[in-house]
Amino acid sequence: MDTAVYDYEKIYFDMWETARRYSELIQFRVIGKSHDDRMIPMVEMGQGEDCIFCVSGIYGYDRLMPVLLLEMIWEYARAWECNWKLEEIYDAGELLKKWRFCFIPILNPDGYEIYKKDYFVIRNPIYRQMLRMGQIPCKEFGGNGRGIDLGKNYPTNYYRRNRISRQPASENETKALVRIFQEYRGRGLLSFCHSGKKIVYFKQSQKLLENQKSHRLARHLQKMGDFSMEKYQTDTARRRSSSGGGSPEQFYTEIIRQPSFRIELPVVREITEENQEAQFREIHTLPLEFAFSL
Repeated sequence: MDTAVYDYEKIYFDMWETARRYSELIQFRVIGKSHDDRMIPMVEMGQGEDCIFCVSGIYGYDRLMPVLLLEMIWEYARAWECNWKLEEIYDAGELLKKWRFCFIPILNPDGYEIYKKDYFVIRNPIYRQMLRMGQIPCKEFGGNGRGIDLGKNYPTNYYRRNRISRQPASENETKALVRIFQEYRGRGLLSFCHSGKKIVYFKQSQKLLENQKSHRLARHLQKMGDFSMEKYQTDTARRRSSSGGGSPEQFYTEIIRQPSFRIELPVVREITEENQEAQFREIHTLPLEFAFSL
């Protein structure tokens, strides 16, 4: 799979085409629009009532992870169609009867397009000029079409207490994800991005049993690859003046009160077919392991 050809429109079309081909298993949805009027696609896979969310593309410079989640959708659909067991362990057909997986590979389409095509891809002239005046190189830009960091825009307790001057959930992309979280009977969130190589699990305050469950699940996921494991909690965020406040993972843990994990893979400076395949093998069964372990 050549990531160079996978711009936003290609990802959107392939998600729609996959849902059309596997219509008995997959439904395609548009969950909202970006500030520059790009649709945010989601595929809903499986027949169960309980849902696991798999989200990537929160940051504009995270160019590889949306493609890896798209490949994950294809692999699960083919395994279901052919009655395969992935890694000779996971019966995708059985799991997809019991569970529903909601894949949102590209939550921030404006940021993704900026990385690929420069700031001129933003159609709104006010937003375009504002972003250009920021003088951030396109390859380092992580925000959305208004320059907002979507990884810190959610109404968590920490955000409300320490960021009074800034409105949480101000962005269209944030609102779209919050609506989806509230619509489904969610049992967990897996957020994928490039940073280090670790699994970060998020704690609920004063919820010992739930936190023990999150730790156990994180340990299961950690064993799937050479990941380190890190605990994230609100007290940690409070000590770090700006780190992590208002993250989607913390919002999901605090408000939905279900396990939430951030899956990080190392940043790939130069994407090749070999390292892309290696990164895909690191994560491709994590949602299945998560469902299997609940």
